[in-house]
Amino acid sequence: VYMRVALVVVMSVFFLGTSCTKDDLCSGETPTTPLLQVEFRDYLDRDALKPVTDLSINLLDNDTTIVQNGLNESLLSLPLDSEADQSAFYWIKNASDTINREVMTVSFFYQRSEQFVNRACGFKTQYTNLAIDIEINALSWIQDLDLLTPNLEDEDQIHLIIYH
Repeated sequence: VYMRVALVVVMSVFFLGTSCTKDDLCSGETPTTPLLQVEFRDYLDRDALKPVTDLSINLLDNDTTIVQNGLNESLLSLPLDSEADQSAFYWIKNASDTINREVMTVSFFYQRSEQFVNRACGFKTQYTNLAIDIEINALSWIQDLDLLTPNLEDEDQIHLIIYH
């Protein structure tokens, strides 16, 4: 009896293990919906990376924090809304300092298209015709920006440079 149970278990594991196809697994290496890659640089020395002090990025329409300190001091990956043609955020420098906190509103407008990846991963969203709405003045902590590409198809490159 134990031999039959063991044989059934071994055969089940064998058939389940060999019946998976490439489309049955969504690998971490499979490209999915890209994040907006943002790099921060010094406004006066435009080639120098410059971290943002105590950065927090919150959704404009609620209090949800999207980014609390970027991937490293001068680079962050920002998710855009894949179900709407715009994403709006509060970009908060010195977020934990109530006296010296600096808040800017940054909105992104784009067109979306879905691309089928595979059965396991489903669809990914690609963003095209990206445009940015931000009000910059002499008192703004963000002093300038460079949109390097209007299309977000992958995360292999910097899409936006913010000078501060």
